[in-house]
Amino acid sequence: MAATEEERWMAYSKITSAFCRLVAAPPIILAKIYVKMDRMALISKQRICCDLQRLGIYKDATVMMHSSLSALGNVDGGAEAVVDAILDAIGTGGTLLVPAFRDSIWGNPCDFAITDGCPCQENFCASHQPGFQGIIAETVRKRKGSFRSCHPTHSWAALGPAAESLLAGHRNSPTPCGIGNPFEQLVKMKGCILTLGVGVNTITLWHYYEEILGVPYMGHYWPKERHLNHCVSGLRIQYQYPGIMQEVCRIAGILTTGSVGKSVSGLMEAYRFDEFMATIMANDPFCLVLRPPDRFSDNLGIDALRKAKAMIEAWNKGVCRTVKNFGFAPQPILPAVPNDTVRTDCPAFAGYHDAEGKSIALCHANGRHPDLFRLGGIFNECGVTTCSICSWNELNPAITF
Repeated sequence: MAATEEERWMAYSKITSAFCRLVAAPPIILAKIYVKMDRMALISKQRICCDLQRLGIYKDATVMMHSSLSALGNVDGGAEAVVDAILDAIGTGGTLLVPAFRDSIWGNPCDFAITDGCPCQENFCASHQPGFQGIIAETVRKRKGSFRSCHPTHSWAALGPAAESLLAGHRNSPTPCGIGNPFEQLVKMKGCILTLGVGVNTITLWHYYEEILGVPYMGHYWPKERHLNHCVSGLRIQYQYPGIMQEVCRIAGILTTGSVGKSVSGLMEAYRFDEFMATIMANDPFCLVLRPPDRFSDNLGIDALRKAKAMIEAWNKGVCRTVKNFGFAPQPILPAVPNDTVRTDCPAFAGYHDAEGKSIALCHANGRHPDLFRLGGIFNECGVTTCSICSWNELNPAITF
């Protein structure tokens, strides 16, 4: 039924009144309305593709990607459109590589590792179990023609002509991020690393040199699953202070950032990232693990800033690959027993605490332990002491009187 003249005037009056109130609104209110409307605006596949090309993605590129769909804004077509945009940017000669990790050690134990066919009979994994790395990565994994590498917790999925070459060696990797990881092939192929709507803290391969060099603080190891939880033996700078490491990479000149959709995204050449990691590890093999800065303070932020400065200084001196191989084999980390070293004078020492009748020495600078965190309380906040493999213990010998 057509509106009467009176109804049309009433509607017009309401619109006019709302407009007048909006014009009279404080600037902060107008800014919030603009931001909300801007976020609601649809982001097209074509815009994502153009933004990626502007960032530095090129035809025939081999791209390792970590991603967040929500950070891109309201994408028309969702994750499918994002994947299409990336594939358009790299063309039919390009290959897209994404994480398909399981590794849910803090949640349901059934989600920890691939259980429907791993270890695999072929070079590639036929598992249909989902990864937990976001909907964009999952969309790639489920695309027709994609391959999945054989690793119980840290498999990768790839789509494109180089997919098989990237993934084939992973079935024999003894750890999730070390020898045989697709990153090694990515470096050889002169590929790149795309952080789409996320920071460099999401790049799992920060652990690459820790694993291939056999550092003593490598982490808690599950032999059957070939998995490591690195933070059990020491909190890592890239996770505790992601903004610091983002700036380190930018200042070092290995990270280019730019807008993709509504996000700030980043791009690094894989071989430059490899050179950077080798250099900072050659300068200080303990540069990524946080420790108390001295005998009196437990402020890990001080240690993070000092190490960030040292990384940039080392990089500015030139690429260095003279890295010490410690030769430690990955192994489970267990709570300290009576004959183990426990530095109760360390600022990070969190005391002894009862765990089902056992007295456990805990540390503020170590991540929670997978076998103890379900006890709750401080066991969900601190990790077990690892003084015998700790750089603070080595740099600060016990004072005897």
